[in-house]
Amino acid sequence: MKVLIVDDAEIDTLLCQKIVESLGYTPITVSSAVEARELLNQDGAPDIIILDWMMPEMDGIDLCKIIRRSRLIIEPFVLIMTANSDRHAEAEALNAGADDFISKPVNRIDLEAKLKLGRRLIKNQLELLVANQRLKEKLKFDSVTGLMSRQAGLHAIVAALSRLSRQQDQEGLFIHCLIRFSSKQQHHLKHDLLDKIYFELASNLTEALRQSDVMVRFKDDEFLFFAESDSDSHQIVLSRVETAIQENNLNSYDTALEVATLVAGLIVTSEQALTSVPVLLQNTEELLSQLTATHKTIGLSYLGSNKNPAKILDFARFRKTNFPHKS
Repeated sequence: MKVLIVDDAEIDTLLCQKIVESLGYTPITVSSAVEARELLNQDGAPDIIILDWMMPEMDGIDLCKIIRRSRLIIEPFVLIMTANSDRHAEAEALNAGADDFISKPVNRIDLEAKLKLGRRLIKNQLELLVANQRLKEKLKFDSVTGLMSRQAGLHAIVAALSRLSRQQDQEGLFIHCLIRFSSKQQHHLKHDLLDKIYFELASNLTEALRQSDVMVRFKDDEFLFFAESDSDSHQIVLSRVETAIQENNLNSYDTALEVATLVAGLIVTSEQALTSVPVLLQNTEELLSQLTATHKTIGLSYLGSNKNPAKILDFARFRKTNFPHKS
């Protein structure tokens, strides 16, 4: 581990350097706070800093304050050293952001203890940073289904829409899927059974769609999907989602299940791709309501505008038109 020693006194610097080196650390020495600032702005800067209090141009206290204002990912361990025997000196150093205080002339026993403390604090920061990163990665995915979680998924959909907006004459398909059990069953079903159902459903959907498609568990019983598509394949993608849900054999469980499934597909052109996700959801929710009112389970619509409101396509006719039977 590298230790930066900042002191304008050559003899004190040499003494400190020898002790640091004998303890197994790599000492780096500079004679001014200005030099130290330049070094600390570089990649691979030392994690432990020993600052002399009294130096020309800028003293150790001021440099310590600057370091703390920098908001580095890993906060360096700052040790202030001084010959000042005033009992208030240590408090002033700690108030400036120093982690510890040591008196000059430095002795090996005291410095060894301070450096061990610094190394332990740096190690704790690194472990916490790794743990937080792992937690962030874990939170990107739903713990039950393995699909993207709500927040991460919405960000992924925004990114996919942004890509679509840069592709001329392309279209995307935004799918909103509801899988709801009867209110009576929802209340009595055990969580582990619901988790198993949703896990198997997610597995079917993952196999049915492409790896590049965005798949999100939006709520417990709601799923969102976004796929780059075209006029010839919208129905295919929507049918895959429908088939994946139907293949989830709900009758194979010990409890007879009553489930209502609704699938709403919204066609988004590249010119409409900068439409916000809440607006897309508003459109799919309206489509889902219309499907419920007309006792249908699947619907496909173009994203409308104020002048041209969304229009539901007849799914059966859409299928027949785009995929005529061969005689």
